[in-house]
This record gives sequence, structure tokens and C-alpha cells, in this order.
Amino acid sequence: MQRMAFVTILVAALFSAPIFAHASKIVIHIDDDYRPFSYVENGSAKGIYVEILKTAFARLDDFDVEMVPVPWKRGKLLMEKGQGFGLMPVFFHGHDWPYLYPYSLPFYTETIVAICRAPVLDPPRKDWPEDYAGLRIGNVTGFDGWGGEAFRAMVADGRIHYEESKGSRSNILKLIYGRVDCIMMEQTAFALESRKLLAEEKVTTAQLDTLQKGATIGKDPVYIGYSKPTRINGYRNREFDFMQALDAVLYRMHKSGEIDEILRTYQY
Repeated sequence: MQRMAFVTILVAALFSAPIFAHASKIVIHIDDDYRPFSYVENGSAKGIYVEILKTAFARLDDFDVEMVPVPWKRGKLLMEKGQGFGLMPVFFHGHDWPYLYPYSLPFYTETIVAICRAPVLDPPRKDWPEDYAGLRIGNVTGFDGWGGEAFRAMVADGRIHYEESKGSRSNILKLIYGRVDCIMMEQTAFALESRKLLAEEKVTTAQLDTLQKGATIGKDPVYIGYSKPTRINGYRNREFDFMQALDAVLYRMHKSGEIDEILRTYQY
């Protein structure tokens, strides 16, 4: 009788004791030099997209999510070799990056434009890429999805001279100093990065006034892309749960207007 009483007390204690569940660890690699959207500063991830995702990740109680900044090319290589789980920010590349699939819900839509030195746009160049034949076009290293197939064909046959630089501000400075005729850049990023360069006295208002917006190159949603080789090698069930839980949070943030509010109030 005493033994049965002891067992009863033990079972009751087990069921009434608190259960300490450990949150699943998730690592998302981010571009370390795509200002103002994602970058590294003093060893920490910063940027508009980082703020959006921090807000979303904080609502995933079952997951401990770390954003690890890496150079863009290294981030892509980690996904290709199955040595990482997710990469941000990416456009959809299911058609030409076979190693990156599936994708999260988008958390922003980027508008890519041609920013040019004013004399280059006199007369205006409205049609991309045909009107930009013969020019020197700059872009951020590794952003090889920008420009479109017709643009890439013109680069391949020498009708457009194309060169890449590491980071948005490097491209703006190259444009100001006449090393390229135009750059491809996201319009919000250009506005914020120009304001930052001006505040840091790296450029003058007169220099920025020599730059003008040309043709709209494209509009692309932005995602977290997940490594297909990692998936083939064997996702844990918790990683699938993370993907679904994150999409649900991003959906609610879109519907409530919270993502737009983060964009409006972001201080760079």
C-alpha cells in the first residue's frame, strides 16, 4: 500500500512539474554588404530586412533564430554545397539557381532602377536595356539576377560594358566620379544610401544632384531562400516547422501593415 502511494505521488509530481522545452536553433545567413537592407556593423547584423525578420523571429517561441552575416558569394556557396539552411535576401531563382529552393513568403518588393549621370540621360533613355547600349553599367557583386536576359545578352556580345563592385555605396561613388555611366540599384536603397553618404560628408549635395533616375529595370519580391542540397541531405522536422511558422507570421505582418510601418520608421 505504501509503495502504491509512493508511485501515485511520483506520477503526480512528474505531470505537475514544469517542462523546460529547448527552442530549436535555426541559422539564416544574410548578405553582409547590401546597405541599407542587410549588412554587418561591429559584428552584428543590421538593416531594414534584418529589422523585419527580427520582429518576425521574435514571435516564433519554439525557435532560436540567429542571423549570420557573410559575403554574398560565400552565402550562395554555402547554399549550393548544402552547408547552410537559409540565405537572405534573395530574389526568386528557381529557374537558374537549382540549389536554392523552396522560398519563404516575400517580405518586401524591390524596385530596381538605372541611376545615371545626368548627361547620359539627355536625351532620356526610357527603354531598358535597348537604350543603354554602349554604356558602362555598374552593379553590386554577385547580384547576377539583375538586368534581365536581354541585358545579359547585350553584355555577352559587348554592346554593354558591365562591371561589379562590392556594396551599394561603392557603386554610387564610382558613378559620381565618372567611372561608370549608370548603376543598377534599388530605389529605396539609393535614397537612403545617398542620404547616409551626405551625412557622413563623403559626397556633396551638388555631386548627388548630378545623378538622375533612368529606366525602371524591374520589380522583384524578396525572400529567404532555403538550400535544396541541405533539404535532400535531410531536414529535421523542426526546420519544416520553422518554415511554415515563419510564413504564417510574415503573412500576418503583411496583412496588418506592420512591414510597411517598419519601412517607414527605419532609421539608417
